[in-house]
Parts: sequence; C-alpha cells; structure tokens
Amino acid sequence: MMERLMAYLKHTPEGEIADTAELEELLAECWDEFHGDYGGMEPQKLFGRLEDVLWRPPMLEFVIERHGGTVMGSSRAKLQRWKVDIERRTVTVQPSGYRQVSPRQATLDVKPIAKEVAQLILNGKNDDRLKWHEGGRVQVLIGRILPEGSSVRQTLIGRRKRLRSEIARQLAEQGWKQIRPNWYAPDDP
Repeated sequence: MMERLMAYLKHTPEGEIADTAELEELLAECWDEFHGDYGGMEPQKLFGRLEDVLWRPPMLEFVIERHGGTVMGSSRAKLQRWKVDIERRTVTVQPSGYRQVSPRQATLDVKPIAKEVAQLILNGKNDDRLKWHEGGRVQVLIGRILPEGSSVRQTLIGRRKRLRSEIARQLAEQGWKQIRPNWYAPDDP
C-alpha cells in the first residue's frame, strides 16, 4: 500500500496540492503503516477533510478539522496540523487553532440576575432559587437560575462562575459575606 502512495508523491510537484481526492485515498490505505501518535485519527476520517496540503519531500503536511468538541456541544472545532514523513514512515500532530463552526451563544449579562437575587436575599424573601438556613444564612440554588442544558458545559460553568462572583460582590456592598460557594451570611447575624 505504501508503494502506491510513494509512487503518487514521486510524480507530484513540490508545493501545495489542491486536488486531494486521490491522495486521501492512498494515504488512508496505508495510514496504519505510519508510526507515531495518531490522536484518535482513523483512516476514514481523512476523506474530504484535508486542508492546506503541502508536499515538501519527504514531508507531507496538512491541516484537518477535528469534531470531538462539537459532538459535546462546542461551537468550535479544533484544527490540527499533521506532518507525515514518508521516508521515516512517521506521523506527528500539533494543535493549529480553532474554527468557529456554528454561532456562539450570546454573552449573558449576569448583573441584572445577580441584582435580582441579591435583592431577594437582602429583603429576606422566600424564592425557589434560595434556601434559607438558621442564623440568616442563605444558599443560592444556582442550578435553578442557570440549569443544566441551558448552554454547553464550558459556557455554563463560566456563566455560573460570573454570576456567583457578581452576587457575592453585590451582597458584600451591603455587609454580607460569602461563606462558601453559593452560601452567604450577614457579617453580623
């Protein structure tokens, strides 16, 4: 199989390769003959996805878009730069950035949400987003404000962190302290 790839490349001028259909097929046929860290790259994943293909004998380089993160809900796909040394029969891969493949969710302004929650706390109100405890302590049920599934995991973690920080800041201005994440108490109960 490797011989077919080598014959193809022998007759390929050095430089950029625009039409990659035949190259993809030949490379996929002998993909398992190369040594190195494949990073989960399987031969069938090469078809129709090679970009910026460059032939500098004995090195074949290309960029490929990986979709692992998008399967988990990310709006960005990782780009990887692959280097295939035909003589040594080795492959190496390096991160090469990201590509936005679908629109990002709009940035959430947590300040109005934090203000509403802080006002409920300061006024001692009962609300399904709050759980009151003895001594005037209160737990903010952050999952009721920003529930699972309301955004992709990484975005949700960031939003909850920003909201938690803003609630703590607003309550601190009114003499409250954060006693642990999502728990608050007046400085002088």
